[in-house]
Amino acid sequence: MKSVTSLLKTVWAQLYFTAVLLKIGGLKVFLKQFLHQIYSNSSQVSFTLDLQDAEIPQVEAKIKYSLQIASKQDMDEIMQKAKSESKDMAQKLVYRRWLYEDGYRNCYIARTADTNEMCFIQFIIYPQDDKIVNGRFKSWFPKLKEDEAFLEGTYTFEKFRGNRLHPSVTTDQLKICKEQGFKRVVAYTEKKNEASLKGAERAGFKPIGEVPERKILFFTKRRFNRVN
Repeated sequence: MKSVTSLLKTVWAQLYFTAVLLKIGGLKVFLKQFLHQIYSNSSQVSFTLDLQDAEIPQVEAKIKYSLQIASKQDMDEIMQKAKSESKDMAQKLVYRRWLYEDGYRNCYIARTADTNEMCFIQFIIYPQDDKIVNGRFKSWFPKLKEDEAFLEGTYTFEKFRGNRLHPSVTTDQLKICKEQGFKRVVAYTEKKNEASLKGAERAGFKPIGEVPERKILFFTKRRFNRVN
């Protein structure tokens, strides 16, 4: 009975966020993502950083910001801001809201110091999250060891791109992970996203390979490589 309830919740969430994407992104973006979910092959670059051996670099953004855990109101604001981003970015923000609703609540929001505008988003996913989330995204993420954390859902709002927010906020989060006793942090970045690749390397991450990703009939499977 529990598995049936979980399945129904997943289906309902998928229908709801599909409708949200259609409303915010429009028909063209919706159809593009729909076909992408039916069948697609791609790959991501796998990064890792050993918090015991490697020194976390000092990376300062070009603008001042504050960092905080996202609230429900922040996530509502993300959906509002999605309307003012380019259409192709809509699905990325819808995904981050869905990730939050699925139970991944360690979402960090950066806001500008002068205007308090939301400028950056990124999740820290911990091993214990596997036990509490609804499960829609479990096949998307690597199986974490007890001493590993995972960075996911990086997004810089278009207005603030080019300000080194990605590597700067990431180093802040690496310090958080280290203070909490984690020994390694892993991350995955789209192979074609040059800005994210550079941001990860500036934050001290080292590329260790590629992660093949296949989508078939709305199911995503990634073949993760383990770090020795």
